[in-house]
Amino acid sequence: MGGISDTQVEWAIVNRLKVMLDEPPQTTFNVTQTFALFSSILLWSKNRAWVAGTRRVLGPEADENDNRAHKARETLGRALITSEPWRLSTIDPQIAVLGEEPDHVPGGARINSDFDNVNAEAFFEWLRNAVAHGDARTIRPIHKVSRRTGMPLLAGFRFRFEERYGSNRKLELSLYHDDMRRLGSELANLFCQSLSGGDRYFEEEAGTARLQEAATAA
Repeated sequence: MGGISDTQVEWAIVNRLKVMLDEPPQTTFNVTQTFALFSSILLWSKNRAWVAGTRRVLGPEADENDNRAHKARETLGRALITSEPWRLSTIDPQIAVLGEEPDHVPGGARINSDFDNVNAEAFFEWLRNAVAHGDARTIRPIHKVSRRTGMPLLAGFRFRFEERYGSNRKLELSLYHDDMRRLGSELANLFCQSLSGGDRYFEEEAGTARLQEAATAA
């Protein structure tokens, strides 16, 4: 029990990533784990949903999964990333943030203003590129102070990446732990519901947490 059929692989992997994101396995590195799960959902979903291109009109001759993927992308284009259900943070959390970077943002400050009036489609396309081409030059950690020990704790990540390929303008994004969990879960839900045809996803989702995968290679 726990295998993935060829007919479900389009969305079943993303669904399992969503389950781990919603109910994360125990780890000391909870923010890093969330970043890994969120990134995997983002890369898979964006790549598949964009397969039809920007202007291509799909018809009966197209693969049904291509049609479903394209509809997921269209749905992303109808909502601002700061609106429901995405709710990208626009105010830095009221926490003691540590950092020596010149662009250090104190708790309670306005953040992510580069994405005001940006829809979810454009946001996830930009973020996919930032993640896929990211390294220490473009992704920096955000820290907070532990109330219990006073030690610095990883709280999220700050991205600074070009607006589009070849652009001199760079956009800046602060993603905290809760942002990654919420955005990743909502994106996975939209993607899986679209690619599975809706009903099949809801039927399968209930049983996903009970599935077992091999602990070691056979």
